Amino acid sequence: MRIAIIGAGPTGLGAAHRLQELGHDDFTIYDRAPYFGGLATSFIDDKGFTWDFAVHVAHSHYTYVDDLMDELLPDGFYHHQRKSWVREYDTYIPYPFQNNIRHLPGDQLWECVNGLLELQDFRGNIPPPENFEQWILQLFGQGIADHFMVPYNRKIWCTDPAEMGYQWIGDRVPTIDIERIIRNVCLEQDDLGWGPNATFQFPKTGGTGAIWKKLGERISPEKVRLECDITGIDTKAKTLTLADGSTDRYDHLISTMPLKELTKLCEIDALTTLAQQLKHTRVQVAGIAPLHPLPEELHDKTWMYCPEDKACFYRVTPFSQFSPAHVPDPDNQCSLLCEISTHGDDPVPTPKSKAYVLDDLRSIGLIDATPENTHAYMMHAEYGYPIPTKDRDEILNNLLPALEDLHIYSRGRFGGWKYEVANMDHSLMQGVECVDCILEGKEEKTLPDPNYVNSRKN
Repeated sequence: MRIAIIGAGPTGLGAAHRLQELGHDDFTIYDRAPYFGGLATSFIDDKGFTWDFAVHVAHSHYTYVDDLMDELLPDGFYHHQRKSWVREYDTYIPYPFQNNIRHLPGDQLWECVNGLLELQDFRGNIPPPENFEQWILQLFGQGIADHFMVPYNRKIWCTDPAEMGYQWIGDRVPTIDIERIIRNVCLEQDDLGWGPNATFQFPKTGGTGAIWKKLGERISPEKVRLECDITGIDTKAKTLTLADGSTDRYDHLISTMPLKELTKLCEIDALTTLAQQLKHTRVQVAGIAPLHPLPEELHDKTWMYCPEDKACFYRVTPFSQFSPAHVPDPDNQCSLLCEISTHGDDPVPTPKSKAYVLDDLRSIGLIDATPENTHAYMMHAEYGYPIPTKDRDEILNNLLPALEDLHIYSRGRFGGWKYEVANMDHSLMQGVECVDCILEGKEEKTLPDPNYVNSRKN
């Protein structure tokens, strides 16, 4: 049984690792890039700075993943407590926003509290929400919706929340406890530590990509073909056509490329039409390295959500806080990752310049640096996040089984198109579980049932 794998990111590497673990050696893994890791790779630029493509932190819902991380990088991780914040109204608000609204200016604080009080009159008397915007309003009230939930989600998804479903929420968005919020306001106390990544680990050197580089090096070299683009898939003959004109056959194909691109290569019109209805964002990441130490007020922050329009980015991460090895001179330099989102259906925008990003960092009071004393490294990906639109599940429920009937298993962040199981641990396990399904007939858990895997340790 020959298995071909498209993509050497966490999902593809998870599949290849599992094949070797089970003693199955008739496979090849392909990737158009010259490196392992996909979107979870890391880059070291010509100035000696290490950059991740956006923020990837190693936390896990799976014992299997925990054990593998320990094998790959024994004693190779720093362990951090997540301290995330919201930056708006010229102040820092601890996350979750709704538990810490006491930090808001008076008028905005009252609007949030009043919105919560108004909810009490409607508890138990409202129909289920029809979309993400209604879910926000019914759960958080108008004030919190207006001052954080709606503007932030519109910014990261580049989509009106009314056009999104809420089936993806799971452990991604903290829900609400009105009594707890009011108590925090009255007692002037902060409420931190929520979430699946309340603590996380991060490689001491090499960035997140160090994990996937190490896993990739475990795969038998003759099974790996990097810098090898797939240009066609013949689903009847079960063959792949490569950019050099050669072909490879398969009995089963595990693909981690975006569903929109996979269906085009298969040249099946009905599937292509279906896949094109899926929506996504593209992401630019501006790596900003002021040639001075990190400002003192950012030392206790792992990342900051930025909902205001005056900042082009939706999140800023003081990346040099994760590891001093990210900068050549930790005593005199720092680095930040600024993530900027655009809708995948819009024309490709002109990338933001270093000066533009620095202006926005200054406008919200994060750092005061000039282009002359700042190094920058700009990154861009056509596919950043799969958008959980209202019709997403219906599309996937028709599309994925049709591909599996052709012995094509589309998995991973953009292969499965489910944001709620698109972290690194989810992605790796989608590859592992897919192999177990193909070789041993075991039932997959992660992609079919996100709520199950996100509610427990598996």
